Amino acid sequence: MLSRVANSIYWMNRYIERADNYARFISVNFNLALDLPSNIPEQWEPLIIATADHHQFFACYAEVNRENVLHFMTFDERNPNSILSCLYIARENARTIRECISKEMWEYLNRIYWKVKNSVFGSKLWEISKYQGFLEEIKTGSQLFYGIVDSTITRGESWHFGQLGKQIERADKT
Repeated sequence: MLSRVANSIYWMNRYIERADNYARFISVNFNLALDLPSNIPEQWEPLIIATADHHQFFACYAEVNRENVLHFMTFDERNPNSILSCLYIARENARTIRECISKEMWEYLNRIYWKVKNSVFGSKLWEISKYQGFLEEIKTGSQLFYGIVDSTITRGESWHFGQLGKQIERADKT
């Protein structure tokens, strides 16, 4: 296996896992906000600190509030770790090695990227329930992608590099 292919497979899986992690982080924060007493404001700054994106966030935004943090973590192309950016980078890695991955992997990753990309417009007006539904789609989408990977490629070197990327990303975010 060429190192270029191994590198692309590794990073493709790592970025998909990162998008999934961000969707989970935001979902958990939504649920925590529901349980807060009414006299305590929602806690969004700890979320960007926990993801180690606070320096980048403050370079782009002056105020920490729900709308800014949600946009920064989901759709902001200036944030290399936003869900949209992660899916874009994963898609680009997949595009460069299309001959080495299954057709189903490419088609699904391309579809989920465009679904997120097309959701950018109007997302700032979403209610919490719409955002939660969107995050559920991201989480389900990453799990479906991994299911497609497991059912359409052999458990050879490329599969192992993909697993390595996914597991290292999980360990990093833990």
